[in-house]
Amino acid sequence: MKLISVISCALVAGISTSASAGLSFGMYAELDFQQMHVDLGGNFLDFESVPQGTNLLPGADPFAVGARFASIVNTSGNPFGPEHVEVSSRHRFAEFGNSLVGSPFPNGSDDARVGYEVAFDELQARAGLRRIWNTDSLTQFYNAAGELLGEHQNTANAEFVGWVGDAGDQSTWVARIVMDTVAPNNARQVGHSDDLYFGLDVPAPGSITLLSIAGIAGIRRRR
Repeated sequence: MKLISVISCALVAGISTSASAGLSFGMYAELDFQQMHVDLGGNFLDFESVPQGTNLLPGADPFAVGARFASIVNTSGNPFGPEHVEVSSRHRFAEFGNSLVGSPFPNGSDDARVGYEVAFDELQARAGLRRIWNTDSLTQFYNAAGELLGEHQNTANAEFVGWVGDAGDQSTWVARIVMDTVAPNNARQVGHSDDLYFGLDVPAPGSITLLSIAGIAGIRRRR
């Protein structure tokens, strides 16, 4: 029953899903990703050790964990770059500290209207992060074939969103996460990202608990 609730959330959101793969968001999803990190290992980046204003250059692996960052959609909503992503604290919620945000040109400052991505050197069975800005912020998870696994538009100004793939089907694993917006190009609102979790293992289906609660909450909100 717990597993069905996760799948149901994915189906309601219009997500391609297989077996236990699914998307979740909100407080319970974040707690679940924290627990998976404790139980299964993997990587966690909160960007607090990076000086504000640091440029994460495209093609680089700045944290030596197989995660690369780049700005890929300009302020007009068109593909460009890749350009660097900046570590910044200039978002609306000081309690979150440093975060990632796009930049529109070399050596430029941060710009929350720019779309950006996190691309992984190795497919990740699970990946999630906090999205900070407003309810126009959009988060998309893609597999190695470039297929959209799932996407989520913020329901709050600061919200965690994550994807967990099927352990037996790497076509449901995450190759990259794209941060974009549903706002029109003349008022783009992409926002910041923080607290990135990713890893190569997923819990056994019977052990998924908090994630299923988040899935049920997602169904209720969408209805």
